[in-house]
Amino acid sequence: MTKCIPVLLVSCGLFLINGLSDVFASESEFPALKTVTKTVVFQRGEGGYHSFRIPALIVSQKGTLLAFAEGRKNNLGDSGDIDLVLKRSSDNGKTWSDLSVLWNDGENTCGNPCPVVDQSTGRIWLPLTWNHGKDHEKQIKDKTARDTRRVYMSYSDDDGVTWKRPYEVTETTKKPEWTWYATGPGNGIQLTRGAHKGRLVIPCDHNVTLDGKVVRRSHAIYSD
Repeated sequence: MTKCIPVLLVSCGLFLINGLSDVFASESEFPALKTVTKTVVFQRGEGGYHSFRIPALIVSQKGTLLAFAEGRKNNLGDSGDIDLVLKRSSDNGKTWSDLSVLWNDGENTCGNPCPVVDQSTGRIWLPLTWNHGKDHEKQIKDKTARDTRRVYMSYSDDDGVTWKRPYEVTETTKKPEWTWYATGPGNGIQLTRGAHKGRLVIPCDHNVTLDGKVVRRSHAIYSD
């Protein structure tokens, strides 16, 4: 069976193809998607941001669309002043809320959103990462940076309107020998069957030095 997956397209700004509420539609309903329209969700220059990258999109338990991204203040680069931003849509992506800033830590780097919905409670969990704004990826990998890459968590219990201030979970999600680290990209999942039904699983990647060589590896963090 071929499934139809909605995507955010990235190019300076971020775009969304309407019809996202049809993510779980049957194949017989897919022909309706032939009438889709393209909507700009995050426009370059909006809110004073140079550009937006690393999108993530999720549907809440109430059917609200939540689009997350990194708002890159000064350029397209992966370091520097980067905020975590959000928009919401309650009409299947036809219109979107104003840009809201979920996390702004001054000139530091806040990003890598990887949301997941706990279907048993409706809570929307949002793992993300932080690093010092003047540290670059190479410095963090070489352990010459001012700080390291840190892992944070936030959540919303009101359909994404308000959010818990991000709190650090580095000790339980990142091994000491790991340097560069990213939650995502994309979304987490919730297991729906088996011994660990209900568990939330978040895809991640990290860098580690093995036999004198820095290599990138993938892993997952999960809840119980």
